Amino acid sequence: MAILPPDPVYIMKGDMGPIHSLLFRISPYVEHIYAGTESGRVHIWDLRKNRELLKLNASNEPCLALCTIGDECLITQRKGGTINLWKSQGSNWIINETIKTDYCGFCRFQVSTEDAIYIPLNESRVGLFSLKTLKTEIELSPISHSEANLFGHVMAIKPCMDESKYALITYDGGQILLWDIRSKKILSSIKIEQCPMNIDFNTSLMHGIIGSPADYLQIFSLSSDKELTERTKLPLKNPGISAVAIRPDAKVFSTGGWDRRIRIFSWKTLRPLVVLDQHKATIHDIIYSSCKVEAYNSKCLMAVAGKDGNISLWDLYN
Repeated sequence: MAILPPDPVYIMKGDMGPIHSLLFRISPYVEHIYAGTESGRVHIWDLRKNRELLKLNASNEPCLALCTIGDECLITQRKGGTINLWKSQGSNWIINETIKTDYCGFCRFQVSTEDAIYIPLNESRVGLFSLKTLKTEIELSPISHSEANLFGHVMAIKPCMDESKYALITYDGGQILLWDIRSKKILSSIKIEQCPMNIDFNTSLMHGIIGSPADYLQIFSLSSDKELTERTKLPLKNPGISAVAIRPDAKVFSTGGWDRRIRIFSWKTLRPLVVLDQHKATIHDIIYSSCKVEAYNSKCLMAVAGKDGNISLWDLYN
């Protein structure tokens, strides 16, 4: 008899509409999940009570990315290029600063340190933005190294190794570049056949994964002398990967597809473990909790959301 796929531990449903981004906020005091939606609102759910607590309204542009720095700062990114810095006010958040950028794509910002974030910019550029000075302190531009039309738009950013010193950046021309941030130098690169839409990387394994419109996943490695190498391709039944996430313990990784399916793979063997079809439309984001979520007694909870407007929570292979 075939083994049936596991069920989610909970599904959060409401009037959220399509969800583009997720964020766990876990501490001894709160266990929350934030959902950034296509309508621009951020919905905050209490994981202990399984109910929605609050909606943040800042814009009618899709919320592409979310993160918190410490207990007092929430950062949100809008599709039109606006980045909002929110300040904690009791149980609520208020906008403290608004930063306009010239980027209008789907690349998400990434945290470098508690004082800086990587932000995508136009003309193939990425900026290191200071949260203290509210200025872009460093710009990385591959155009100065080669012809602009070889690269195109920035698609994804992933800090790697020392997050403040090195970053992997993908471009829709099919390039993946390893940057030395402070010297603004390209240390290594690889070219892939399809547009690299999303990327994740694990420093302990020094391996990464790339999602694209293709019917395969691209696995790559980074050597100790900072050389990028293509490792292998994992075939997929259906093309189009819109989200990839490596679990913090590096035992498994997950992908979300245009075909609405969530696929879980073993990092050790690179073999598929299970296909989950709980969602009814394209998956937009997959995240893992970095610490135990007491509400579900899960040391590494997975959350998934997408176009169907639901958030599914999973406790798999823990």
